Amino acid sequence: MDTWIWPVLLLLAGLFFAALELFFVSYGVLTFLAVASASASIVLGFWYSQSLGMSLLLVTVLGIPAFLTLFIRVWPRIGVGKKIMLQERDAAETLPDNPILHRLKELVGRIGEVKSPMLPAGVVQINGRSYDALSEGTAIDVGRKVKVVSVQGTWLVVQAVDEIASAGEEGDLWTRPLPGSDIDPFRQG
Repeated sequence: MDTWIWPVLLLLAGLFFAALELFFVSYGVLTFLAVASASASIVLGFWYSQSLGMSLLLVTVLGIPAFLTLFIRVWPRIGVGKKIMLQERDAAETLPDNPILHRLKELVGRIGEVKSPMLPAGVVQINGRSYDALSEGTAIDVGRKVKVVSVQGTWLVVQAVDEIASAGEEGDLWTRPLPGSDIDPFRQG
């Protein structure tokens, strides 16, 4: 048998051990054997001739990134990879389809009446039914009218109707000028 065959066989053995690592959990034993075989292949190749050693080194240097790319793309789809790696789920599979949440979302925009003091949580009555609610920002007294603004979990988020009307008439409450602040600091004279 010619001496150049041993380095090539060792390189093929290293690739074989690396491929086995994809399918079997060896806790690094097969990876160690793959690296040792590839290293021994390169050393023996250089002992035989410099051109064989360089070609084996080039195959190893280019083959490792190609193998890693293949490993990253193929491994999650095979048996061991499916057991170890988490599979991506669709949002429809993970979110519950709860009819109660659908009914609560239908209440957005409706007007109701506060039945217990909202500090900021309380009870709101809409169309004769009571719902747990959170006030958006301030405390709301019993008997005041509120509008459902959004839904957070199973809670309705409400805002007092008069706050909505005053904000709509005079602009945003935060950007409205303070009363009596008509003094212009840049006015001369």
